[in-house]
Amino acid sequence: MISSKWLELYQYINNHIDNLPVEELIKEQLNDKLMFLSAQFLDKKKQDKNQIDWLEHEAFTLVLSDVFQKTSFTSSTLSFLFETLMAAQLCQLAMSMINHHKKVLSEEDFKTKCGLVYQQLGDYELAKAIFEEVLTLNNTNPMTHCHLGFTHLYLSNMELAVDCFEQSIEIAPEFVGGYQNLSGLYYQEGNFLKAAAYAEQAHPLDKKLISTYITAISSYLALGEKDKAEQWINAAFDNHVVSMELVRLAGISAHQNGRCEEAIEALDHYLSVNPSCFDVLNIRAHAKADIKDYANLEPDLKQLLVFEPHDEWSLEQLFLCYFHTEQWSEAQIIMVELNKLSAHFKITHRALLNTINKKLSLDILELS
Repeated sequence: MISSKWLELYQYINNHIDNLPVEELIKEQLNDKLMFLSAQFLDKKKQDKNQIDWLEHEAFTLVLSDVFQKTSFTSSTLSFLFETLMAAQLCQLAMSMINHHKKVLSEEDFKTKCGLVYQQLGDYELAKAIFEEVLTLNNTNPMTHCHLGFTHLYLSNMELAVDCFEQSIEIAPEFVGGYQNLSGLYYQEGNFLKAAAYAEQAHPLDKKLISTYITAISSYLALGEKDKAEQWINAAFDNHVVSMELVRLAGISAHQNGRCEEAIEALDHYLSVNPSCFDVLNIRAHAKADIKDYANLEPDLKQLLVFEPHDEWSLEQLFLCYFHTEQWSEAQIIMVELNKLSAHFKITHRALLNTINKKLSLDILELS
């Protein structure tokens, strides 16, 4: 049986486009095609999940390609369908569809869509050639300049990518994509000042664009401009812009500004969704250590030590956790590990070690 995700995708398409076959008929065709392909290519002994996914992908492509060839589309419907298929990584189906309905599209639109398919397939040289050809048809579309800019990025031509993005905003000063692309590019290059500057220009043009907030906050945090980062976090909340990445950044900012309880709450929420994020776990551990929340710090430290067993900070904090929760023997064992890394820990924590030794001596006496 075909996976439900393919039926849900068809249902979504069917809800937006008239004259498509009913879902039950498509379900039957998909299952028949999948059975046919499985008989030819599936190794039933291995039952490899990746191979099954590929066969379902091929079944959906073959069945829907036939359906789309028999259906008439307007240019707007065709564009919706193209974007949906590209988002679903169905490049071959998208290409088959636009080739069959080429007459519905303008030459510029058709070639642009071809370029996007080749870009997603990883054939960047061909995508670049197509976008350059599109610009000979119309060089005043800022989006085409951005498509070409991204292709240059994939080909590691940073300067040419910058030229394309700058050209897009020169043509259309209100085109938010050009500013945001420049902001993201400069952030990736480590030029946080320029990244923040372009984010500031993008924001008035679209106050709902999540990526602008993320780039601006990250840039200002990297620059050490805590107040600016806080202003952007507040602006995101004021404009009802939310994402898990903004939650993470809000937690980091709260920690940097000494609001540890607030930081822990935000980072708890982020880690509930992304539990294996080492960096966030590390920041939460530091926030808990700052407020000496030793009862809740221990589990974080043990997780961190799985990744870095000889990290001095984590081991020292675990020693303090065990001391303050009166786990004397465990604290003593951790001090042995710390002493292997550096002799100064015994000197730094001499008073605590004396207390541990007394407590352990008392325990032995009581047992006697």
